Amino acid sequence: MKITIRSSVLEDCEKIRPLQKEITDLHHNSCPDLLKTEPKFFTPEAFLELLNKPDYFTYIAESEAGEVVGYAFVKIDRVRNHPVFIDFDRFCIEDICVLIKHRRTGIGRMLFERCKATAQEKNCRSIELSVWCFNTEAIVFYKSMGLQERYMRMELKLNSES
Repeated sequence: MKITIRSSVLEDCEKIRPLQKEITDLHHNSCPDLLKTEPKFFTPEAFLELLNKPDYFTYIAESEAGEVVGYAFVKIDRVRNHPVFIDFDRFCIEDICVLIKHRRTGIGRMLFERCKATAQEKNCRSIELSVWCFNTEAIVFYKSMGLQERYMRMELKLNSES
């Protein structure tokens, strides 16, 4: 199957919904005590606002039949005058998703490479993202793309029912 990676357009707002549903299901099923069951779908107005942000990039993986089979939402985070960090720009992957039936076909790699090219073009010092520990498939993928852990966020669940 031939895949094209392109920038998102307003009409993609509806086309990405199956992907958003799959992500929501995965996350809710793994953390039902924390995460909602309903996907957060963009309204056309909210999606258009996202498309018009200057440091925000949205990429679509589209099949030759016109099916949206993946996407990546990324932004440049510009760290300036921070009390601890030196000034730098980092490329933050907020969300990257490929439809389950199309995983392990190279689409995620294509999306990531597009993100990497944009990050380099924009002179970012790094690509960063967060991933849930339960999402082992994503962790394996990100490590295969060269990402490494920088820090860990931990929790202690407290019983609030007593």
